[in-house]
Amino acid sequence: MSKFFVIEGLDGSGKTTQARRLAEWFAANNKPCFTTRQPSDDKIGELARAATYGVFPAENETLALLFAAEHYQHYCGKIAPALNRGEYVICDRYYYSNFVYQGIDAPTLQRIFSYNQAVMTAKKPDAVLFIDVSPDECMRRINESRAQTSIFEALDKLTLQRERFLSIFKHLGETENIITIQTENLNEDSVFDKILEALQL
Repeated sequence: MSKFFVIEGLDGSGKTTQARRLAEWFAANNKPCFTTRQPSDDKIGELARAATYGVFPAENETLALLFAAEHYQHYCGKIAPALNRGEYVICDRYYYSNFVYQGIDAPTLQRIFSYNQAVMTAKKPDAVLFIDVSPDECMRRINESRAQTSIFEALDKLTLQRERFLSIFKHLGETENIITIQTENLNEDSVFDKILEALQL
């Protein structure tokens, strides 16, 4: 039976690495798996990604609408077909990041919830893994590994984003299966072991 897993976290948290490792685990165990990310590599996703790197100016509300459109189109075009084929799906980021990165105040956040209703109604993930890494550690990793940073990759912004993730997940906790993976003092392998345990794989 297909399952839909989302991995969320701050930039620099290692979520992309863990998504890759999870996909490799499925492949090694002969389980069909489709791995993807948001923003995706589709046209709308490429536009959204360009905006986050400052390629063109975009207001916060514009980004909120653009990302919501990307989530729904990506779900319909890639995620749903993979689930219908009976594959496991791993998505690096989903609409939760839209709430966190563009939900700058209560009225805006409420609108973003409305923008994403179509995809939230279509299919909720079977599990959402939040890779919880301190903003200081994320910033250290970003500075060590990246030549180019996005408009969101600064310590003050990462700190605020973590607070928003925790708040959003507390709000959604009764309706969605959200699992926080604590990573303090853990290496990459230990974090992955915790993921397998959380997903009961």
